[in-house]
Amino acid sequence: MNSRIKVMLILLGLILAVLLGYVLYKDYYADFMLFLDPKADRAHLMASIRDHKLKDALLLVALTAVMCAIPGVPNSVIGVFIGVAFGPWLGLLMNVTGNLIGNLIVILLLRRFGLSNKAKDPRDIMKSISHMKRPAIGISLGYMVPVIPSVIVSYTAVKLKIAFKSLLLAVTVGVLPTSFLYAFGGDALLKGNTKIAIISIICVVLLVFLVRFIRRGQVRSNA
Repeated sequence: MNSRIKVMLILLGLILAVLLGYVLYKDYYADFMLFLDPKADRAHLMASIRDHKLKDALLLVALTAVMCAIPGVPNSVIGVFIGVAFGPWLGLLMNVTGNLIGNLIVILLLRRFGLSNKAKDPRDIMKSISHMKRPAIGISLGYMVPVIPSVIVSYTAVKLKIAFKSLLLAVTVGVLPTSFLYAFGGDALLKGNTKIAIISIICVVLLVFLVRFIRRGQVRSNA
C-alpha cells in the first residue's frame, strides 16, 4: 500500500470516528453527567442510559467498525460502553457486528491496495497459519490474541485466499471472546456486580484450551 494512500485512509477514518463520537457525545451528554454524579439513583441512571434506541445503536456499531479498521486505535472503551448502554446480549451482538465489519473493511482494502511497505513482516504469522490443517482456525486465533496486530492477520487471510464464507466465520469467531468480555463487562460495570471477574476467568480458560487444541491437532505434519 502506498504511504500516501495509507495516510489518507487513516485520516479519513479518524475524521469519521471524531464525527461519530461527537454525535454520540451529544446524545449521551446528560447520561454522562448523571453517571458522574455520586448521588444519582442507580435505577434511574440505568433507565436513562438504556432509553436510547436504534439510531444510537447504529452509530455505536459504526464507530466500533471505524475504530477497528484504523491500525493501532483501540476500541475497547467503546465496546465496554456498548455493554453499559445496551446490556450484555444486545451489546455482544453490536460488538461482534462492529468488529466484523471493521475487519472486513481492512481485508477489502488490503485486497485492493496491499500491505504498507513499512508494516511488520508477516511471514512468520503466515507460515504458522498456512501450516495448519485448517488455516481459517488460525485466522480466528490470530484475531483473538491482542498482541498480534489485526491488520497482519487480515493480510494473512488475504494472502492465503481463504474462501469468503470461511473467512466470515473465522473473523466472527475471532472477535467473539473480546466482544463478549466488553459487553458483559460493561453491563457489570453499570450494575456494580462482580460478573466481569467471572467472565474474564472464563475467557482466559477458553483461550488456553483453544491454544492447546491448535497446537495438538491443527498443525500439519512436516514429514
